[in-house]
Amino acid sequence: LINQALKLPNIPVEDQLELRLTLAKAFEAKNDSRALPMYQAIARSGIDRLAAPATLRAIQLRLAKNQISADIAAKGLDALRFRWRGDGVELDTIRALGQLQIKQGRYREALEVLHSASNVQSDLPQAVALRSDLNGVFRTLFLDGLADGMQPIQAVGLFYDFQSLTPIGADGDQMVRNLVRRLVDVDLLDEAAKLLKYQVDNRLNGVPKAQVATDLAWIYLMDRQPESALDTINATRTTILPPALNAERRLATARALMGLGRYDAALEVIESDKSRDAEDVRAEIAWKQHTWPQAGVLYERALADRWKTPGILSPADESKLLRSAVAFSLADDDAALGRLRQRYGGFVDGARNPDGLRVALAGADPAALSSSDFSKVTADNEAFNGWVAKMKERFRAQASKKSA
Repeated sequence: LINQALKLPNIPVEDQLELRLTLAKAFEAKNDSRALPMYQAIARSGIDRLAAPATLRAIQLRLAKNQISADIAAKGLDALRFRWRGDGVELDTIRALGQLQIKQGRYREALEVLHSASNVQSDLPQAVALRSDLNGVFRTLFLDGLADGMQPIQAVGLFYDFQSLTPIGADGDQMVRNLVRRLVDVDLLDEAAKLLKYQVDNRLNGVPKAQVATDLAWIYLMDRQPESALDTINATRTTILPPALNAERRLATARALMGLGRYDAALEVIESDKSRDAEDVRAEIAWKQHTWPQAGVLYERALADRWKTPGILSPADESKLLRSAVAFSLADDDAALGRLRQRYGGFVDGARNPDGLRVALAGADPAALSSSDFSKVTADNEAFNGWVAKMKERFRAQASKKSA
């Protein structure tokens, strides 16, 4: 029918081109090679309302046939979106450009170009599809892990700039958890705290708010901000919370109080808690208060039956053993030292700090340790760094568990 119409006499040029555009689309649908040259001819016509869709299809076909590179296609689409505006062709062009930029890894540019037209001609079907693309790109980046290929600080910057696209509910919360996990992994604790604080202050209520506030408190503690951690817990108190979350919040509170030097208050908060984490807090407080007999017992207890398992001690276990031995030495508890030597003497040679362990387990005056070894034992840094490493693993596991 189209071919017959084209044979009619005195058809205006514009009408002829419109018929040829329809014919080119039919050729394309059949994978007929005549589609591309026909689109290219119409694109050169100078009648923009027909040249614009023909140019769009010609670019897409040439890219699909590997006749042009993705960069050249992107430049062509970018020029076209400014040349012809105000209808479905513009939106189709923007969609094509955004999808191409995503494939190129140009995530920010893709979001910017899609977002620029997300409110244009909202009654058109292409506008609905464009908004779907925009939300889909954001979800793919921050929920499905595509943004993991970006540097963490770049990923969080991109998230902030398009934060309005964050879905309400579990998916949005998971996006934030994914970002926080990456930021914590590279010690960008301040940025991680900002993300969670926004969630707590603006997006959450009830139990979810209390859970995220607890995560925020842990990050403040990792960043040596115990007062901010305590304020966060206190500001999100609520009457009904799951027992496990209540226990976690008490632990965070105890660590915050310990960080503020309020040792008795910290111990009171976890008085009935028999968990391993609570025992670690008690051990650290005993060490800080120079309650050597109790510190020695608690650090030894933290090792549990590790002596029954051959192999090199982890840095955390070696630190506990060293502290336990030093504490028993300072408490003049020769029997306890003898027990440690019997159980852990075989681990000394493979230790990171064999000389320090050897001296400590021998029951010598801790002053016999070298100044650097003694500083390691008595300073809080090593124990704190071990705890931070443990918390990083917790955030990794939490993000993985929630996304599974």
